[in-house]
Amino acid sequence: MRCLIYIAGDVMSYTLTNYEFEGKEFNTFFSAHALAKLLSPQKIVALLPDSLIVHDNNTTKDIDILIKGYKNMILMRSNQLFRDANMRKDIEDFVNRIEVRVIPNVGSGQAYYVNNEGNLLAEGQKYKRSPYYSERSPVFIFNAVYSIFNELSKSCNEIIVDLTHGTNVLVSVTTAVGSLFNSRFVAAPVMGPPGQKVSIVELTEVVKAMKDSLAITYSIEKVDERYFRDYSVALRSLKPNEFKEMKGLIERLKSKDPNKVISLLKNLRNGFAIEGVRGMRDLESYINELEKDINTLSKAYSEWYNHSYFEKENRIVLSHFYSTIKVRDLIYRGNDLEVLERILDLYIKVGYYDKAISLARELPVAFCLNSRGGGIYSDCDKNYKECDEIVRDYLKESSILQFRNILMHGSLSKDVGTEVKEGRIELKNEIGLSAIENYITQRLEKDYQYVKSKVVQTNT
Repeated sequence: MRCLIYIAGDVMSYTLTNYEFEGKEFNTFFSAHALAKLLSPQKIVALLPDSLIVHDNNTTKDIDILIKGYKNMILMRSNQLFRDANMRKDIEDFVNRIEVRVIPNVGSGQAYYVNNEGNLLAEGQKYKRSPYYSERSPVFIFNAVYSIFNELSKSCNEIIVDLTHGTNVLVSVTTAVGSLFNSRFVAAPVMGPPGQKVSIVELTEVVKAMKDSLAITYSIEKVDERYFRDYSVALRSLKPNEFKEMKGLIERLKSKDPNKVISLLKNLRNGFAIEGVRGMRDLESYINELEKDINTLSKAYSEWYNHSYFEKENRIVLSHFYSTIKVRDLIYRGNDLEVLERILDLYIKVGYYDKAISLARELPVAFCLNSRGGGIYSDCDKNYKECDEIVRDYLKESSILQFRNILMHGSLSKDVGTEVKEGRIELKNEIGLSAIENYITQRLEKDYQYVKSKVVQTNT
């Protein structure tokens, strides 16, 4: 079901204009009515701020009066603007369809006062107002609006959110809430009395750009490529010749495939640390070149008045690139062994405990081989066999081997005395995850450094 949600505003000040959206137009005095006619939603919900209409300053008791008051405002303004009986009837049908939900607002202003019947009270040529002032947590407002969206999401598979008439706080909150659901965002940019026509602008791509940029940042922070948003597909359809003096830069952007970043994250997440080291080497120049081009592009956008060819372009999103550049935090310098030690620290930091403890077990062997002139991880290699034996002896002084076995074997391990009988599995010496987690975050690095220093100093 398609649903339209809009923030109710002061319709008494609105005037007639042609609202255009997706190639169709409708003449009315507020955008929600136009969208209802142009998009034919099955359900319409008005979010009525408690700052717009008041009765006796008791919202709990006044809810029905406030709702009636808002509907009466729409009908009153319709009668003032339309002489056509059919248009008045159309507004009446719209009002009968809307479900009004009162939501909290914050700030100060002048609310319309309505009587017990929900009617505005005339005072000369104006209507009676009542001072409004409220201090509330924005999170409280977020939760109130979220509860409405969450309820509607159970029956609405598409939610169209009209932000046109909201106050600054409510627009921000409603956008944030709506972004958590399957929502489209629209707004009619009316600044002052409208002219003959206003085009309703779709803002969905802006919200998507924000969410995708956050996802890219998160994927890098957590070293998990599954959150990364690959924006390269959209860039491939760019035509560099359309960007005049920026042609060369656009060509380079098209060639900057973020799959290099994705590959690094994937290798690191899956424990392919050596491949991760190689990926860092490949990315260093890539990121430097990307940053240089994006800084140039950012300057062009800051001087937008000199670059009109960007005005209708929605495939280029600066924040995507700047989020990608944050992968520089995962590019470590030093020789391969030194970088692997940094990766060990990274695994501990992001909570990849199985990868951390496995690397802590094997890295001392690598340092031992390096101290003896080199060697190959193979039972046929004399240096390796000796180093592995030495490392095992020192590892017995720590919990590295025990906890590694538990993590790597899914608790099917002698270290916890796993017993299998009649289809059931019991752990005779159960060691909880919290104990392993505490060890890895608080003790593993120290034990690793101890073992490494001992094996490097040990002579055969």
